[in-house]
Amino acid sequence: MSTTSYYSSASSSLHRFSSLGVPSKCWCGEGIITFTSKTKENPYRRFYRCAIGMMRENESHLFKWVDEALLEEIRMVEEKCRLVAEDVNALRMEVMDTMKLQNENFKKMEEVMSKKIEGEVKIMKENVEELGHVMAKSALKTVGVASVILCSIVWLWGRV
Repeated sequence: MSTTSYYSSASSSLHRFSSLGVPSKCWCGEGIITFTSKTKENPYRRFYRCAIGMMRENESHLFKWVDEALLEEIRMVEEKCRLVAEDVNALRMEVMDTMKLQNENFKKMEEVMSKKIEGEVKIMKENVEELGHVMAKSALKTVGVASVILCSIVWLWGRV
């Protein structure tokens, strides 16, 4: 939407209704059109204006130079980028702190688990040794009982 205009003197009263950045609508609700200035002060300089403001110059409708609007828009984007960068840095620091805390917790858990495992291994070794002694005694008893039975059978066989 580009139209050429021969009007383009910006008064301070016209600027009080302007918004920051590139405008999309005038305060009256009318859409914004881009015009080109044909004045000696601002030849071929582009500006935003609503169609009603072009027809009714005595009313204070939106008027904004395109270059100024774009400069404001760039500054707003730069500010948003700066804020996003700050948020990213804050999140990075928060993640690093969380990772450090989790690493410490994992080390503590590893120590606790290691101690528990060592204790359980010690108990299991003691149980295996004790079971080995019990099995050895049991084996000796079995051999002894088997010997007694065998001797008894041989003795009984010899009597028959």
